[in-house]
Amino acid sequence: MNIFAQALSAALDRCIATKTVSEQGRPVGFLYREAPVFEHDSGWRFFSGDESDEYTDNPDNFTVCSIADITEHNPEITALLNETEGAWEWTENGTFQAVADWQPQD
Repeated sequence: MNIFAQALSAALDRCIATKTVSEQGRPVGFLYREAPVFEHDSGWRFFSGDESDEYTDNPDNFTVCSIADITEHNPEITALLNETEGAWEWTENGTFQAVADWQPQD
């Protein structure tokens, strides 16, 4: 893929992130990938990991943004973006670890 095609692909790949990550700049502490639900949706979902259930129950606390916006401030997630499904959480030893018992909600 040429450089232009890579840039266009990155610009079109969208994700859903909590506003704590996308607007307040908190680091990603939990992420997962599910089946896409809209055009150009990558299926990736990003959270700081500290959001309460009350916070995540409110759709106003989420935004659609480009994956490039998230990776710019969280380069450590880049290696995970090739995964087709699953969930990962940030650990105390400074790495992301797969969450074995996580399943997307219906």
